[in-house]
Amino acid sequence: MPDEPYNPSPIGNSSVLARRNWWQTMLVKFIGKHTPKCRELVRILSQSMDEPLPLIMRIKKRLHFLICCWCQRYEEQLRYLRCTAREFPEHADEASDAPFSAEARERIKRRLAETAR
Repeated sequence: MPDEPYNPSPIGNSSVLARRNWWQTMLVKFIGKHTPKCRELVRILSQSMDEPLPLIMRIKKRLHFLICCWCQRYEEQLRYLRCTAREFPEHADEASDAPFSAEARERIKRRLAETAR
């Protein structure tokens, strides 16, 4: 299978800057070359749930979202899962089989309850 050229916005993409005319196609290619690829952005989005992104990465993320509706949907799904998980802090001790001490479990429960408010 020959290597296909990088296509940052394939046909069927319903994002803001999907390929529609020559100008938009050139803009999509430019953004695609200067922002992280989808696979890398997924990793970055997951990391952003733990710590805030630097300003330049937030700008690149927003630019990438102009050409990729799927990464934008992935971020929305991550945020939904995070909010949903915060609504159920009483089940935090059932979420994993990791051997936490009782004290650590209580701290986790307290922390989740505080952020849910």
